[in-house]
Amino acid sequence: MRRRTFIGGLGAITAGGSVVFGSGAFTSVEARRSITVETEDDHSAFLVLDEIDEGERADIDGGQLKFQFPGQSEHEYPDGDETDPEGLGSDSIYRFSSDVGADGPGLFEVKNQGTQSVEIYSTQAETNGVPSVEMYDVETGELLTADDPSASIGVGESLPAGLQIETHDIDTDSYNVVLTIHAAAPEN
Repeated sequence: MRRRTFIGGLGAITAGGSVVFGSGAFTSVEARRSITVETEDDHSAFLVLDEIDEGERADIDGGQLKFQFPGQSEHEYPDGDETDPEGLGSDSIYRFSSDVGADGPGLFEVKNQGTQSVEIYSTQAETNGVPSVEMYDVETGELLTADDPSASIGVGESLPAGLQIETHDIDTDSYNVVLTIHAAAPEN
């Protein structure tokens, strides 16, 4: 009698388990929803990218932070004579930690106006035949990469940053390089 009760009870548990873990679940869903997205200029976004001072090399143009090397009037700096720079030298590595005539550290500033702490780093999609550009923390001198991002930046805090430009194995020319600046919540 006990054996039959046990087997019957085991059967009931198994049947109940198949109801709980049954095959009625789905593996994917598609649902359309309306989403409102508002975009802002760099100085008003969740991640602020802003010039430090009113610079020559870093400048807000059309609401976006843009960089120019040499700076806008650097080829005329200081007297417009023939020794003024026309560009970056080939087969070199340059670090720009501040702008022309800037008082404080940083070529530009990255400010967290989001809702959580973030780590900052940069990537460059196209690296063949163009200068290599990387962002770095001007206070530590460390390059900010996906594998080694900035220290955590809290809400309302900012990071003074610079750019490192490497001109090895490229032709003497004018280049437009796209640099992507990332902000990611720290992994715990």
